[in-house]
Amino acid sequence: MGNIYRKQRIEGVTIPAVIHNSSYFLIQLGVYEDGTVSCWEKTDLGDFISILKKGWVTPQVPDGKELSINGLGAFRVESAKWQFDITGFNRHIEETVRSINPEMRNIYVTSQRERDKWDKARVRFSASPVPFKLKPGLGYTMLDGKSGYIFYRNKDGGLYITELTVYADKTARLGMIGDKAYTAEEIGLLFDSGVLLTAPAGKEEVTVEGLGKIVLADIGSRVEAKEKKKEINELALGLAGEADAIERCRKAHYLYLCSPSDQTREYLRKAYDAVPEHNRIFLGDMDTRDSDFRRILFCPDEKREV
Repeated sequence: MGNIYRKQRIEGVTIPAVIHNSSYFLIQLGVYEDGTVSCWEKTDLGDFISILKKGWVTPQVPDGKELSINGLGAFRVESAKWQFDITGFNRHIEETVRSINPEMRNIYVTSQRERDKWDKARVRFSASPVPFKLKPGLGYTMLDGKSGYIFYRNKDGGLYITELTVYADKTARLGMIGDKAYTAEEIGLLFDSGVLLTAPAGKEEVTVEGLGKIVLADIGSRVEAKEKKKEINELALGLAGEADAIERCRKAHYLYLCSPSDQTREYLRKAYDAVPEHNRIFLGDMDTRDSDFRRILFCPDEKREV
């Protein structure tokens, strides 16, 4: 007998939750129709309560603590009215699974044999969610996307945290709005008009639907709106299979290393400036980040360490 494997696509939804890994991180918790839960690791519906009891996932953040929101910044929780305790949040997850799998059939349960197998191999899996939309027309063709959080101010002045998803067809969707499709340019106009923001205006109550109401204070560690707009534009290019700012900057860096000159340095400078500030750390590896890019642009007489 030969060894084989197969891949299976399982659909689901995301809901807000918080990871407590030294600090607190607002995440999009992936909940799948087979009961699998993605929380920076893979767990099943039966084991999720143990994840909550360990405190790895939590439905609450203590007052005074810092809450990080990827792609936006870090904020202090001044006060909050949380919707769930541990038991209530576990029930919320179960109800979410039931909403997308009413019959509760084919629910995944991690066997002890599977645990032993992966423990022996020292392997851990995640079930990272991939946002998608269905391509119009016949068939069931998925267009992949990438998603993050954004602050959204409604017509009544209320402030919300909602999902902003960009897809491979260069359209975007706002969770608060539903299925309306936006172009990247239209999303930019929503930033310009103050509908979309990267931070509250001072200390302000923010609603996170499905989690609670939080009074957040900006502690100065945030992404500027103009850089977020750049990120969304570049994300649309990358998802569509075109060269995004990071790829263009890496190519400009390689060109300079192959042929150092004022001309190639200026070419690199323009490419570097096009990369959103908060994403420049991804130009290199985890250790070097964008250090060699900055060396070339700002200290060109320094020798490169190899």
